[in-house]
Amino acid sequence: MRSILVFGLLFCIIGSITFVAGQEGEHGDKGAAQVADAKSTNDQIEVKTDRFSNVTTVVLKPQVVLDKPDHYLTMEIKVKLGEKKFSDSEREMVKAFVSVESQSKGPVNFGDRQLHFMVDGETLNLAKTSFSVNPYADKYGKLKPGFKISESFNSLFDRRALEQFSKANRIEMRLGSIEPTLSQSVVANLREYANQVLAQHKISMERKP
Repeated sequence: MRSILVFGLLFCIIGSITFVAGQEGEHGDKGAAQVADAKSTNDQIEVKTDRFSNVTTVVLKPQVVLDKPDHYLTMEIKVKLGEKKFSDSEREMVKAFVSVESQSKGPVNFGDRQLHFMVDGETLNLAKTSFSVNPYADKYGKLKPGFKISESFNSLFDRRALEQFSKANRIEMRLGSIEPTLSQSVVANLREYANQVLAQHKISMERKP
């Protein structure tokens, strides 16, 4: 009789352990799925959170702005959210670093070398654009075949700019004598990117500093 009771008790314990493990595994799977859903974007946008610092980096991969036989322009955006700040007002700020890269076969008239954008007919206010030439682009194979000059133009998009992009239907850009209108696919990617940044910024603000 005693052996039967011991066997019955062991059976109940094993069953309980199995049930709890199953529940934990299910919760783990759901948690992983929720994280995956939160980070799901198209393949042009990368969202990565460093588990040690809780800093989230959101990147828009290089988008083709201009594609001509003698001139090629791409635009890339990167922002870090959740970095330690000295004040709440700083934490509320968003500064997305935008880089426009030019590749050309010859000199291009970039005028004042400042980036200008219009979103649905409304002028976008940007920080001053910095300019640089990459003299080693050809050496490291970063230039398209037949192209000789690589130049970069860098500026910042603030929260207001991202809010405009998040609702944009038409985006125009000017850089010197170059005035391209972004393709609908690029506008869609930029719109999704802006929404993703704003959403991730909200999440980072809800975390304890």
